[in-house]
Amino acid sequence: MKLLFFIRNIAFSRRTTGWEHDPRERSTHELLFCRSGEGTLVTGTSRTQVQAGSLMFNPRGKLVSARNALSVVQVLFSEQLFSPSVHMDKEALYVLGIIKLYAQKQNHLTLSRIGTERVASLVDAMLWEFQNRYRGYSWALRLKLIELLITVMRDTQFKIPIKGLKPLSSTRIQDAISYLNTEYMNPVSVEDVLRSCGVSRSHFHALFKQETGTTFVQYLSALRCAKAGELLVTTDRPIVDIALECGFRSLSHFYHVFKREKHMSPKNYRVQVGATP
Repeated sequence: MKLLFFIRNIAFSRRTTGWEHDPRERSTHELLFCRSGEGTLVTGTSRTQVQAGSLMFNPRGKLVSARNALSVVQVLFSEQLFSPSVHMDKEALYVLGIIKLYAQKQNHLTLSRIGTERVASLVDAMLWEFQNRYRGYSWALRLKLIELLITVMRDTQFKIPIKGLKPLSSTRIQDAISYLNTEYMNPVSVEDVLRSCGVSRSHFHALFKQETGTTFVQYLSALRCAKAGELLVTTDRPIVDIALECGFRSLSHFYHVFKREKHMSPKNYRVQVGATP
């Protein structure tokens, strides 16, 4: 049976981190929140200091305490908790996508004091719901998890540009933008988007251009290239894998569109932009 949500308190002096699952399945995630103690997360040659309030997203490596045992809350959850057909869940998947991209480069999430306190409160609330399981607990867990993700994204210490979330005067087009931000990696047609925002085709194209300053096709291409660009400079994954994951139907199509958008090839982009401090 597929795991959807699990949470527990654990204490240890040394532990190999990393939720073990099928490597083809990238939709299960692990959050570790340190309640007390000090230690080091060792990943290859990288060493990250961990202390009370530290939040780690999909950490990989060894977590070693400095003196006494580390007290940690472990949260495991699947993206299948969220339905792309529900507006609030689409936003949650988009926020999760931003955090995933950020964590590929730095899986220790630094938070402000207020953010840390809020995350600690939400973790306590999720533990209570999971242990007591009163009526509606599954909904409560999902809502609190969404709130935790939003708390991280809004924190003043969370340094990553967030595209596509600027306010739009048309809620219909905002719905379309939200749909694209959560479905760009899949085949997307105008008909798919029309079903999500409920307007006629001609009105949609005119309104989309008015609100975004660009056409639907141009926006989707730019979005896919932006996502691919982030993966190019934050990971060493093969370019063909990045192209397919970001919704391009072939490597040649990806090269053509990416060069048109970024004015350089994906390979040169990885070298030049990735080397920029």
